[in-house]
This record gives sequence, structure tokens and C-alpha cells, in this order.
Amino acid sequence: MSIVEGQMSEAPFSRGGSVRREGQCPTGRGAAAHEAAMKRGPGWRPGAPMRALPRLIRFFAVALMGMFFLVTPADAADGPAMRALEVEDLEGLFAEPIPPPEGWRTVEALYTRIHAHPDDLGTAHALADHADASVPLQARGLGVPSGATIEVFLAPDTETFRSMQPGRPPEWADGTAWPNRGLIFLRSNRVRIGTDEPLAQVLDHELVHIILGRAFSPRPVPSWLQEGAAQILAHQYSPELTDRLASGLLGDSLLRLDEITRGFPTDAGRARLAYAQSADLVAYLQNTHGEDSLVALTRGLASGKSVDQTLREITGVSSFELDRAWRSRLSASPMWLKPLVADTTLLGVTGLLFIVGGVFVRRRRRVVLDRWEREEALHDAIYESLMGHWPDTVGPFPLPQSVPAHWTTTPSGPMVH
Repeated sequence: MSIVEGQMSEAPFSRGGSVRREGQCPTGRGAAAHEAAMKRGPGWRPGAPMRALPRLIRFFAVALMGMFFLVTPADAADGPAMRALEVEDLEGLFAEPIPPPEGWRTVEALYTRIHAHPDDLGTAHALADHADASVPLQARGLGVPSGATIEVFLAPDTETFRSMQPGRPPEWADGTAWPNRGLIFLRSNRVRIGTDEPLAQVLDHELVHIILGRAFSPRPVPSWLQEGAAQILAHQYSPELTDRLASGLLGDSLLRLDEITRGFPTDAGRARLAYAQSADLVAYLQNTHGEDSLVALTRGLASGKSVDQTLREITGVSSFELDRAWRSRLSASPMWLKPLVADTTLLGVTGLLFIVGGVFVRRRRRVVLDRWEREEALHDAIYESLMGHWPDTVGPFPLPQSVPAHWTTTPSGPMVH
């Protein structure tokens, strides 16, 4: 995550031109259909009853999943899952270089200088070699020059990572970037906890922020382009990202293009969705309009054109129409079913079924026992009314008067011949 992502929600950015549509009255056969539609009400659309069924299913699915998914403090370590982080570092254009701390070593490379504690010197050499191959690829993928040498500081501990930066980084960030200053700060692998993402991949993400920020300087980069390009070029389009998209589809809460142009939500859950949608939008543009669409997009916006004008030149449609087509593709996909078949969901549903089943069986057993008690009491009452009260002591029954004289009884009970 980068400081260039710092207060994106507060950074001013020119919005794309609005799209105004004039309505036309249909004629001929279409007029009858139009009149019939108007009678049904303004909310009616062809096929509305069929579309209502998936919405109903989604509603119940969201209600069910709400019982099992809660946002916990552990989410704060999820990197890009948190709020967008961008600051307007205009004074960084004229800031003095930051010298490495005393005793640190510097690895000179073609596009970067890696400053590291002696204990991290091996990692610094590996990052320098990686940056030599990565920087030209990232610049080519964006269609802009990489600019001057990038200074990379590899902090050996969390306190150093926070204290040496021009501003305070978020608690969860593994990396930050300051494009106007040409600075990247990374945590050492020794203090990165709870992540299996390679440090070189984090560096790639921050390098994209530096290259993009320099191309747009001193203006801010649109949020979705900043984060979408960084994730795509750093190969961070992962199953976790598709899970976030699926959750957004399931909750019917996809963000509009204009929302993720001005900035990202401060809410953690919607910020995660904004990051995922940004990556998906860049991927959608490349898949639909060619790999060079990212280059054309970066160059057009960096030259000062609006988002709407640039997207219209690339795609042939307005930003409003592109946004609708992109989000309609997501909504029409079965991706929203993915959270319902996830292991955690199935485990939670299974546990709920066991609980409900146990309660049902227990209640049914109680009902059966109560019925048996009532039946036993009824039988006792019927017997007592017919035979009289049971004697307190059990003894031999009196012989009937009609028993022949040669019949006798044994002390133990039955009559014998």
C-alpha cells in the first residue's frame, strides 16, 4: 500500500463529463408497448419478474451469510483491504533527499538505490536485481518513462519503518510510496507478519505508484487507475480479489466508476471492494479493448484529459455506458454464488443445521414424553374407575365360589390340577 493512496477520498480530481439523455416517444408498434409499460408503472421493465427471483435468492443468501461473517480486527492486517491512502505531497517536489541511517549499506542498481541494514543486505541485493528487470516492464506497461532513480529504504523493524517516512504510514502497510519524492519504504521480511506475499511483489506494487505518480505530477491519479494498475502489473489479481468481488455481488453493493475515481470509501469492507473493482476494471479494459488500452488510458489522463473523454477515445462509449457494461457483466455472472459454497459458509451452515436439528429433536422428545405421561395417567384413572383402588399389600386372590373342590391353590399363585 502506498502513501500515494493516502487521502484519496479528499484529493480533488476532475470528474468525467455527465451524460444527458433526451427521451423520445416511440411510434408505431413500439407505441403500444410503451403505453402498456407506462400503465404498469415507472419501475416496470421487461423481464422484471424473472430478474426478481435472483434478487430474492441473494437477499436470503445475504441474510444467512450475515450470521457467519463479521469484520474483526484481524482484517486490519489485510493490506489493501483497508482505506485508500493518498496525500498531496506537493512539497515533495522540492524536498531534500533523505539520507540512510548511520551504519546502513546501499546497493546501487540501474533504476533504484536500495538502502538497508547490514542484516538485510542479502534481501537488498535481491530487490535491486528484481527492480532492474521490473522497472522497465512497469514503465512499458503504463506507456510512460520511469524517471529518475528511485530510493528504496528497507526498514529492519516497525519503529524505523514509521519514523523515517515524511508522514505516518498505516499500521498494516508493508510498503509505502512517495512519487514526488521518489521514495519507497518497505518492511523487512523479518517483521512482516501474517502475509505470504513476496516482498518483491510489494516492491512492484509501489514501483507502479511511483511511475504513475510521476507521470501525473503534480495532479493526483484517479483512485481506480492508481490501484487497478498497481495490482494488475504486480500480478496481484488473486482468488482473494475475486472473493471480494463475489461478496460485493452477493450483497448487490458494487461501486460506480465515479465513486472509485474520486476516492475510496473509508469503510473497511467497501474499501476492499473498491480495490477489487479497480483491478477488475483495468483487466476488463485490457480484455475488451486490447492490452494497449492501459497505455492509452495512462497517457490520455496524464495529458490532462478528463476520464470521460479518455475512456470515450479508447472504448467508443461514454464513461457512463462503460461503467454500466462493466458492472452488468459482473452482475450477470454466477460469481455471486461463490461465497455460498465456500468452506467457511458450508461449515457454518452445517453447524447451524446441527443446532436447529438438535433443538427440534429435543422438543419432539419432550412432546412425546409429555404425551406418554398423559396417556399413563389416563390409563390409571380408567383402571381405578373399573377395578377400584389398588390394595396396599399384595396377597393371594380369593377363590371364586364355583371352583371345584378338588382344585387347590399353591402358596406361590397359579391354580394347579
